[in-house]
Amino acid sequence: MKLDVKLTGAEAVRRQLLRLGAQSTQKALDKTVVDVEAYVMREAGQHTRTGALFASVDKRRIPGGWEVFHDLQRAPHAVFVHWGTKPHVIRPKAGGDYKSYKDADGKTRRKGIPAGGRARVALRWPSGGQFAFAKEVRHPGYKGDPWMVRAAQLAPALFARHVQDPINRLSAPGA
Repeated sequence: MKLDVKLTGAEAVRRQLLRLGAQSTQKALDKTVVDVEAYVMREAGQHTRTGALFASVDKRRIPGGWEVFHDLQRAPHAVFVHWGTKPHVIRPKAGGDYKSYKDADGKTRRKGIPAGGRARVALRWPSGGQFAFAKEVRHPGYKGDPWMVRAAQLAPALFARHVQDPINRLSAPGA
């Protein structure tokens, strides 16, 4: 007795399996970026005064994946809170040397001083129900809190978990 077996459609099955594998990888990446964004928002939310740092966290697609970032238009201080600063001197914004220039009316102006305004000569901040003033302040620096670095270190483990979850569900008893 002779038994012939003809296998057809193997190439179509192979293509389908490759497509499903690519889809599951993309789904795992999409879930990973949601988890990373949530982690970054949680960590940035610990540094809250105005909520701008928390609100500046966003994500977007880039070629080959995703990017989680801080919108520096919304929270320009994010870089300093994240990486920290060395000790430095803080002076009034418009203090120091000025460059003269001619405005549209031909009047000579000094850069940094509004029309009809005066140069700022002191810093001011609330202290004990009143305002404190100083010509300059020696800031001791700030250590920083690199939550984006921690999120980047966490991402591979999150991705691996999201890739493994569907496999675990398929291999579970009764699946």
